[in-house]
Amino acid sequence: MRGTRLHVYDSAIKKKYEKPTTLVFLHGTPGQLTNWKYQINFFEEKYRVLAYDQRGFGKSDKPKKVVFKDFTKDLEELLKKLDLKDEDVVLVGHSFGGAVAQTYARDHNVKGLVLVGSLIRFHYDALDYIMWYTPSFIWKKLFFTMNPLTRKLYPKVFLSPETPSKVLEEFYEDNKEYLKELPASTYIYTRYFKDYDASKWLHQVKSPTLIIVGEHDAITPPEENKKIHELIPNSKLVIVEKAGHLILYEKAQKLNNLIMEFLKELNA
Repeated sequence: MRGTRLHVYDSAIKKKYEKPTTLVFLHGTPGQLTNWKYQINFFEEKYRVLAYDQRGFGKSDKPKKVVFKDFTKDLEELLKKLDLKDEDVVLVGHSFGGAVAQTYARDHNVKGLVLVGSLIRFHYDALDYIMWYTPSFIWKKLFFTMNPLTRKLYPKVFLSPETPSKVLEEFYEDNKEYLKELPASTYIYTRYFKDYDASKWLHQVKSPTLIIVGEHDAITPPEENKKIHELIPNSKLVIVEKAGHLILYEKAQKLNNLIMEFLKELNA
């Protein structure tokens, strides 16, 4: 897309569908499309599923610098390339992917919008500034491998206190090689999103919207998602008990059921 190759999974390559409804899954940062494995496997039996590594992530090309608009333009051009109409598309975005999804939905009349732990603005902490302004050898191994520090830190940041540690182990095993190989430039993409402020325009999103957040989500907390719900007119908020930011793994079946109920409401 615009000189950047995207790695795309499209279930229509192996299966035909009676209905045109297509679910498009947008991962968070520094994620990849395989983070949606439980959702892809579940929904592709009934719906066309499209999931892709956004630019800079997964197996897609990795430009050194980006602007936020790159991600919405990639989505727009991908849907156009696959002859997908906005009115047949349900966007499902997690975290950063939620920000991309809601921005696209502001400007396009999609069939439906599912925001999983989305955000109004990007929030920065000491780790972000360390990553932005120090060499990667200082922080990459320290914060993005499983070691005594991250074994203590990760559960507090990403999981509910009720979530078994094996969930984090599974997520890390799924992503450890990827995190090791991901260039430092991708890890610091967030420094280019400082001006993102959805509070100014979320009221413009007209598509039916389902907002889902974990009760113990420390990264995109329920309070943030309550504000998103207040700003988007045709929206519903569900707070999932005993779940954190990794709700895709922690409560995969619950998440799938909530999305399926929403699809039924859309007559999708």
